[in-house]
Amino acid sequence: MHRLVIGTVSLLGVAAVAVVAGYLLLFSAAVDRAAAMAPSNTAFYVNVYLQPSTGQQMNLSELIGRLPGFADDASLDEKVDQVVQNLLSGTGVDYREQVKPWLGNQIALAGWPGDDGVAEAQPVVIAEVKDPEAARAAVADLVATGGGAFDAETHEGVEIQVSTGGAYAFVGEMLVIGPDAAVIRPVIDAHGGAESLADRADFRETMDALEPDHLAAMFLDLAAVGEASGASDQLAGVSTAGAVVVAERDGLRLSGNAPYDRDQADPSAQAGFALGGEPSSLVDWMPGDTIAEVVVFGLRQTLEDAEAALGSTPEGEEVGGMLDTVRTLAAFGLGIDLDDDVLPLFDREVALAISGIDGDLPTGQLLLRPSDPEAAGTALDRIASGLGAIGATRETVSSGSIEVTVLSLPDTGEVAYTVVDGIVILGLSAEDVAAAVEAHAEGSSLGASDRYTRTFEVAGTRAGNEGFVDIGAVVDLFGDGVELPDDARDILGQIGTFAFTAPSRDDSFEFHAVLTVDPSPE
Repeated sequence: MHRLVIGTVSLLGVAAVAVVAGYLLLFSAAVDRAAAMAPSNTAFYVNVYLQPSTGQQMNLSELIGRLPGFADDASLDEKVDQVVQNLLSGTGVDYREQVKPWLGNQIALAGWPGDDGVAEAQPVVIAEVKDPEAARAAVADLVATGGGAFDAETHEGVEIQVSTGGAYAFVGEMLVIGPDAAVIRPVIDAHGGAESLADRADFRETMDALEPDHLAAMFLDLAAVGEASGASDQLAGVSTAGAVVVAERDGLRLSGNAPYDRDQADPSAQAGFALGGEPSSLVDWMPGDTIAEVVVFGLRQTLEDAEAALGSTPEGEEVGGMLDTVRTLAAFGLGIDLDDDVLPLFDREVALAISGIDGDLPTGQLLLRPSDPEAAGTALDRIASGLGAIGATRETVSSGSIEVTVLSLPDTGEVAYTVVDGIVILGLSAEDVAAAVEAHAEGSSLGASDRYTRTFEVAGTRAGNEGFVDIGAVVDLFGDGVELPDDARDILGQIGTFAFTAPSRDDSFEFHAVLTVDPSPE
């Protein structure tokens, strides 16, 4: 019995090790080796894994297999190679023969501000090499074919090939390509032991907060960008941002975050941050046939901050003068105070929904959820009266129990609006306004639709500013007026939806963008 217990425990232990090892083999993320060669002052960094974990490959294969022409799993790799081959064919590069045989698992792009700021940023490509001899021969062949003349110079024992059009060097197991030798030298220094991007605590903390299993990763030093571009005040409160691209079963997802220090931000930015913690309620007023929408929280604060920032430049002062002129014309011509009558309408939640095209005009709604709905209704009546003074006619029509005000503007068209349950609904016709009221009352809104909820399930969350596009519906709407190859049209028809959401949490901004792919028809 004792031996049986020992044997059973041993068997369970071996099984557990096998399960863990299998999971790590299938789903573990690759190691980012390029970050250890990017200089420590790197301001932007993008890394792509060409051979991601098996779990990511499985999801990506499933997604690509849903696209027309890619359903045959046996030839999936070949078709992906063909796509890359076609993309590079215009450059004279044969991907299959000259690049794929030696290219390793990752390729990265890194850059840092130059002497004149962000505009002079010099990016370098850092590509992993799995066959150094083949890589050297291929690069030499590409250089010879292109007719380039390179001269060699040495830095820290590493040979750099330099021409007037660019430079490259083999550094360790990486091929580094840049516009000149000056941007390659810091990469050689980092490889030789100088501080690198991977050594920075803020880089590690930013990337550790993201999902480790991904197809690609991005890092942005917002503080450095703000300092180099003169936009430090606008970026106060944030220091870095990171994001990863992840293949899900039903779509691709870009997810990231930016740590946020409330104490460093001004009161307006703090108010906008607070609003980003709640999901949009206006999608529950959008008709179910809405094909595109965007929601913005705190638009008034954003506009006021943007106007305040304009005063710091000569061009901004000119724009500010134009805005003051518009205010004066609105006050004297219409009796409307833009700051007191219009801007308060946009102080909380604002949404634009589009459902189609009627002639030359879009059909849809502008939806507002102001902090003070009663004051908003009064402001709208005041604006309507001001427009009446310049010839607009005004009438009230009924839509069920809701009264809709319709303004007819000479030689322009109609604008209709109503205020229901604290929501301001505006449209280019009374029918557009009525459609929003009915969708909310009947529970048939966009927010209740399967295509909307499924899309944000892929995103994993929904709060703050957001956007949503039904790509197939948009292609159908504009398809006849846009010249597209048949295969591109077929692929776009299989793409489902795109969505974006940017929730704010206790100590960070999040952002998630998703692109879904519809299942293949049976």
